[in-house]
Amino acid sequence: MEVSATLALSAISPVGGRPVVDPVPSGVLTFDMSPLDDGALMQRVVGGDPDAFAALYRRYERPLFNFLLRVTRNRSLAEDLLQETFTRVWRAARTWDPDRGPARSWLYKVALNAARSELARKAHRTPHEPLDAGGRELPDETDSEDRLAARIDEAHQARAVARALDTLPAFMKEVVVLRCQQQLSFAEIARVTGAPEGTLKSRFHRAVVALRSRLASGEVCHDE
Repeated sequence: MEVSATLALSAISPVGGRPVVDPVPSGVLTFDMSPLDDGALMQRVVGGDPDAFAALYRRYERPLFNFLLRVTRNRSLAEDLLQETFTRVWRAARTWDPDRGPARSWLYKVALNAARSELARKAHRTPHEPLDAGGRELPDETDSEDRLAARIDEAHQARAVARALDTLPAFMKEVVVLRCQQQLSFAEIARVTGAPEGTLKSRFHRAVVALRSRLASGEVCHDE
């Protein structure tokens, strides 16, 4: 990805009296933040620590990007939304309340709100994301015939699942992606989406039934 912690910091301007910070040189931290958990990092970000922000960015850059890519199915838009997410994280860090949930849930909530706002604004119907552009490996020429066939089949199945997901309403697709791809619990998803756990479990069950039906019928399994 082209986005970096440096770029995210350089885009930040003062909001509500929050000080401007100098961009952090890429790959250079003045203090090793890796032993700190998410909550400790967020506490430092709340205090305006750019090193903590850069460490948080590096920790969540890939999972949040993958989440945004799954939701939008558009790489360029997902990259823009990743930038927007971390800009919001920096500017709104003081609104994070550890008593209301862990930092991870709050980060996904910020990302989801950014995606919802953009998709609603554009009424965006995103194109399919090529599997290789989405980070999946293409078959290797050195693969055995059986292995190559298996990998092609896996890629075909992945495309079918992606198409099936795209047929779901957004509120159902969000739950499936957060639960299955991001491995969040229903309690965490409730904090991210603002919906009750019982409602989310019902949506997830309905989504799974719908996906199984579409995949079994083959209506989304064609190649373009």
